Amino acid sequence: MVEQVTDKTVAILEKKLQRALAGKALAENLLESKSRSLYKSNDELSNAIKSLKSQEAQLIQQEKMASLGQLSAGIAHELNTPAGYARSNIETLQMYLVTLLAYQKDLEDMVSDQQAMLDLKSSYDVAIIQEDIPDLMEESICGLNKIASIVSELRNYTHVDNEEMEQEDLSLVLDQAINLAHSSFKHHATLDTRLEKDQKILCKPNRLCQVFVNLLVNAGQAVSKGGKITITSSSDEHYVYCVVQDNGTGISQENMRNIFDPFFTTKPVGKGTGLGLSISYKIIEQHDGHINVESEEGVGTTFTITLPKPQEQNV
Repeated sequence: MVEQVTDKTVAILEKKLQRALAGKALAENLLESKSRSLYKSNDELSNAIKSLKSQEAQLIQQEKMASLGQLSAGIAHELNTPAGYARSNIETLQMYLVTLLAYQKDLEDMVSDQQAMLDLKSSYDVAIIQEDIPDLMEESICGLNKIASIVSELRNYTHVDNEEMEQEDLSLVLDQAINLAHSSFKHHATLDTRLEKDQKILCKPNRLCQVFVNLLVNAGQAVSKGGKITITSSSDEHYVYCVVQDNGTGISQENMRNIFDPFFTTKPVGKGTGLGLSISYKIIEQHDGHINVESEEGVGTTFTITLPKPQEQNV
C-alpha cells in the first residue's frame, strides 16, 4: 500500500514538475520574445533619434546656408555700386591722362631749350611715370572688371530659389563655377580647361553651378603645392559629359562607399560640413543625370557627371 501511494505521489510530482518545466519554458520563450521585441523597438527608437538629430542638424545647416546666401547677396549688392562708379571714374581718368600726356608732349616740343627740359623731366622721373601710367590704368580697369564679374556671378549664384528649368550652354555654367571657385586653389594648383562649346542642356543653371563649385573646391583642397586640376566637357548624340579630375591625395576604398552620404567628411573640423557631395548628388539626380567617382589613394580623383540633352530629359 505504501508503495502504491509512493508511486502515485511520484507520478503526481512528475506531472507537476513537467507542468512547471513547461510553464518555465513557455515563460522563458515569452520573455525572450518580449526581449527581442523590446530590443528591436529600442533599436528602432535609437535609429529614429539618430535620424531626427541628423535632420535637425541638416535643417540648422540649411538655415545657416540660407543666411549665408542672403548675406552674400547683400554684400554683392553693396559691392556692385562702389565698384561700378570706381570703374567708371578710372575709365574717365584714363581718357584724361591720355589727353594730358599728349598735351605735355606738345608743350615739350614748343620749348626751345630741349636739354633743360630733358634735365627737368629726369629730375622728376617723368619718363618712368609716363611709361607706367597706361599699365597701371589698364590693370586697375581689369581688376575692377573682375570684381564686377564676380559680384554679378555671386548675385546669380545666391538666387537659386524658385529657379526654373531653362536651356543653357554647359560651358557657360562651367565658366561661372570656375570664376567662383578659382580663388580657393589658384595659389597652389593649376587649372586646365578643355570645354566643348555649344553643349545645350535643360537645367537650373545656378544649382548646376553649385555642383561644379563643390567639385572644384574639393579638388583644390585635395591637391598640394604644384597640383593640377583638369575640367573637361564633351558630348554624344544623347548625353553631355563633364569630368573634374585632380592629382591629389585620393579617396580610400573604405570612404568611397560613404562620400555621398550627408555629413560624411574626412576633412578637418572647420574645413567642410559633409553636405557638399550629398547635395551635388541630389541636384544631379533632379536633372535626370548621374555622378560617378573613381579614385586611387596617392594618385587622384575623377568625378564624371552625365547629363541628358534636352530631347532625352524629363521636364
